Formats: sequence, structure tokens, C-alpha cells
Amino acid sequence: MMKQLSISVVLLLTWSLSVQAQQSRWPDLEKCELSAAGGRLSVSALCGTLSVPENRDRPDGRQLDLAWAVVEARTGKPAPDPVFFLAGGPGQSARDIAPIMQNALRDINRERDLIFLDQRGTGGSNALECTFDDEALLTESDLSQINELLRQCYQDLASVADVRHYTTRDAAADLETLRQHLGLERINLIGGSYGTRMAQVYLRHFPDAVRSMILDGVVPTRLKLGSEHAEKLDQALSRLFQACDAAPVCAARYPDLDQAFSQLKSDYAAAAQTIQVTHPRTGVAETIEFSDAVLASGLRLLAYSPATQMMIPYLIHEAAITGNPERLAAQALMTNEQMSDAIALGLNFAVGCSEDWPYWPRDRDAGGTLLGNSFTELYSRVCDWWPVNPVGPDFHQPFESMVPTLLLSGELDPVTPPEYGEQALEQFPNSQHLVATGRGHIVLTNPCIQTIATQFIARASADGLETGCMDAIGPEPLSRSMMSAFQPLTARLPACSDPTVPAKPPLCECSTRCSSPIRAACESTASTRCWSRSRSSASSAWSPTPAACTTA
Repeated sequence: MMKQLSISVVLLLTWSLSVQAQQSRWPDLEKCELSAAGGRLSVSALCGTLSVPENRDRPDGRQLDLAWAVVEARTGKPAPDPVFFLAGGPGQSARDIAPIMQNALRDINRERDLIFLDQRGTGGSNALECTFDDEALLTESDLSQINELLRQCYQDLASVADVRHYTTRDAAADLETLRQHLGLERINLIGGSYGTRMAQVYLRHFPDAVRSMILDGVVPTRLKLGSEHAEKLDQALSRLFQACDAAPVCAARYPDLDQAFSQLKSDYAAAAQTIQVTHPRTGVAETIEFSDAVLASGLRLLAYSPATQMMIPYLIHEAAITGNPERLAAQALMTNEQMSDAIALGLNFAVGCSEDWPYWPRDRDAGGTLLGNSFTELYSRVCDWWPVNPVGPDFHQPFESMVPTLLLSGELDPVTPPEYGEQALEQFPNSQHLVATGRGHIVLTNPCIQTIATQFIARASADGLETGCMDAIGPEPLSRSMMSAFQPLTARLPACSDPTVPAKPPLCECSTRCSSPIRAACESTASTRCWSRSRSSASSAWSPTPAACTTA
């Protein structure tokens, strides 16, 4: 009995000392639960706020309470140099994606605290959010109308924010204030997408504070954000089509993707098509004008993730040969909604109009690409009136640093492709650049990359990293389960032998281009005819061709 009592006293004392240690490390923080993916992912953290002046030239003016959180290391004695995660966008909240990143960085989190500071203008840090319907940016092709929506958004924000002071430099100064507040000598930086710009801006101004840096989806210093989006998207799609052509199963299912893609661009540039789409989240039928702008927005967002990239061949093939872009439009609605919910649009333009548009190459012409000159035209309108505090041309001048740096790229990234990582490599002599085959934008979610990142942070060195697992990284498979998700629309198409629709049989241009259920229907008939119609017109009649419906 005495022995059991002694054990209980020891356990109680240990728990008490643990609580005291936690309180002494983070005296101003409260327990909180951070969630992502609609609440499907969550992580326990400690949350607090940091007060900073909005305008550092007027320290007695408006103050901002910046929201931040820490996911504590699992060890009792964490390393003295935590990891700060810097979110993308511009406009993404670091705390909103903390559960995703904590999972990706869980091995690093064993020894080091993970700190997530919502950049000013995002999340819980005076977010510069617009209240208009997010779908307008996808379905509205009139740039004048979009410009007016953004002007109204700015007028709503003007009472709570001076948008001139929401630049990357301002945010880097906030990060330094938090580092000093916590009494940290040096920190590790992990940035994703636009967060890689934030990491480099911080490093330029506070070089002695950085122990190591991981840049995932690299924005090179010289890049004016948005100016090359059109070319890089077409480049990524071309690489995806080439990869499909090189894979026998993909090539058989979706032949001539380049031709189908070109035809779609041409068709919808010539004229929009009024279609009714069942929203994949709400189940509500919506009528939209499917134009080349909607096609571009949908494919651009789908191209970010490896999983959704693998849907693109199917969606392009189906839309091109049936003249029905319903499913492509539905996917565009869903991905646009997810993106819009994650980004504070006001911050996006506060950064873009101050840092990028003043130095945008005016002779660049993206005509003929999927996105065309839409980014140029939109920024030229909005930045003409959006209040700015120009950063100066030196902002985009490369600089050199010996801080150990790990650069990460996805081979099929449509916005920060591998060549950007190669450009940044020249700035950081003590670095290594890894390219993940078949992957898209942001690769730290891959288990192999996570293992390498853990090694790198532990050593603060790019030398001698074990990278053999990179050889096994590739694109997501064209799985049967993914294809079964597309069955409902296919099942609604009539069979070749259906007497009720003699003038409009199903997708039976030739059997090698049919999905399996339709091919089976074609082959079950006595007819040796295939059917086709013009790709350039959704209303053209189906007509028989001499080719036979043979087994693929």
C-alpha cells in the first residue's frame, strides 16, 4: 500500500512539474484546437496574440493583434530553435493549415516546437477578406465587373486597415517581433509557395536569426508574382499530357490530349456555352456561362494537386468529344470554392500591387495560352487605384546567403516549377534542390520528402542527405476508384442499341475512346458502326462512321 502511494505521489509530482514547465515556457498562451479540411483534421495547440503597430512609422497609431499558435515538441526538452511555418497565397492563414503541416512535420515536431503566425491581413490577424460571392471570380468573365467588386471590397476594408502597410516586409518585421518576444536566438524557417518569398525577405533583413531554411514551391527573388502564371500553367499541362502519352493505359483511354485541349481552348474562346451544373458540395443545380475563362480557372486549380492533376486527362477528353463540360465545370466550382475560402483576397492585392505590379514586364504577351493575358489585364485595372507603398526595385534583386537551405519542387507544378528552384539555388551556395517526379505544387506532404526534411532540420546542413527514396516518387495513379466516381454521368448516356435515341447515341466515337461501361454497351450490339460528332459544336448531330466498335 505504501509502495502504491509512493508511486502515485511521484506521478502527481511529475505531472505538476510538467504543467509548471509548460506555463513557464508559454505564460501568455491558452489551450486551443486548430482545425483544417472542414474540421476533418485538427491539432491541439497553445494560442495567443502579439500586438504590433500597423504602421511602424507611427508606433502610437492603430495596433494589430496578430494571432499565433505553437504546437509543442513531444520531447520534454525541446531544441532551442523552433520551426516557424510561413503560409502561401498571399492571403493564407498559417494557423488554418497547422493541422496539415503538423502532420507533415510530425517527425520534426518530436524535437522542435512548431510556430504558426497568421501574417497580418490573414486568418486571425485583421484578415483583409472580401465578402462578395467567391464564385464571381470563376464565372464572371467581365473584368470591369470583377474590378468593381474588388473596389467595393477595398472600400469595406478601408475603415479597419491601411492596406499600404500589409506587405511582405511588414510581415517579416512582425515575425522578427515575435522571435524577440519569445527570446529566441535563432529559428528555422519552412515556407510554402508565397511563404518562400516571406522566408527570403526575412532572411535578407535578419540574416543572423536564421539557422536553416526549407523552401517548398520556390518563388525566386527576381519573380514578379503573376507575371508568368499563364506560361507556367501551359507548360505544366503540356508535361502532364506528355506523361499521359508515355503511359500505355492513359494513352489508350485519353488519346490526342494536346489536340483535344487546343480544340477546347478554341471552342470556348469563340463562344461561351450556357450549362447547368450540379454543385458537387451543395447538390444544388447552378446555371453558368462556361467560357474560356472558366475553363482556364478550373484547369489551373486542378493542376495544383497530384490527385486532381490525374483527373485532368479524363475531364479534357470527355469535354472535347462530348461537347459537355459539365463535370469539368463542377470540379472548377469545388476547387475554386476551396481556394477562395483559404485566401484573403485583400492581402493578395495589397502584396501584388505594392511588390509586383510596379515592376511587371510590360512587354510580356501571354496571348494563345490558356490563361491568356487575364492576370495582366486584371492587375492593370486594380493596381491603378489600389493604395500602395512601393517596395523599390531592390526588393527583387537577388542576394547571397550561406544559411543552409533545402529547395523543393514538384515536376508538374503549374505555378512554381522546378526551374524556379534552380534559379534560387544560385543564391544559396550551401543548399540542395530536390525535384519530386510527377508531383504538383507543394511536396512536403510526401512521406519521402518529410523524411529528408527531418534530416535536414536536425543537421542544419544540405550535405549528405539520404535522398534515395526520391526514386520511388511518381504521379498519382489513374485508379479504378477514381474513374468510378465519374460513373453517374457516363451511365446517363444511352446504349448504342437504344431505339429511343437513334439520332444521338452515346460516346462511341470508337471503342478505344469509350469508358468501360459504354464500350461494353457498344460491343453488345450487332451493329458494326461507331458514331461521332463535331468537337467544335455541342449541338451538332451524331452520325455513323465506317469504323467498327472493336475491343480496346
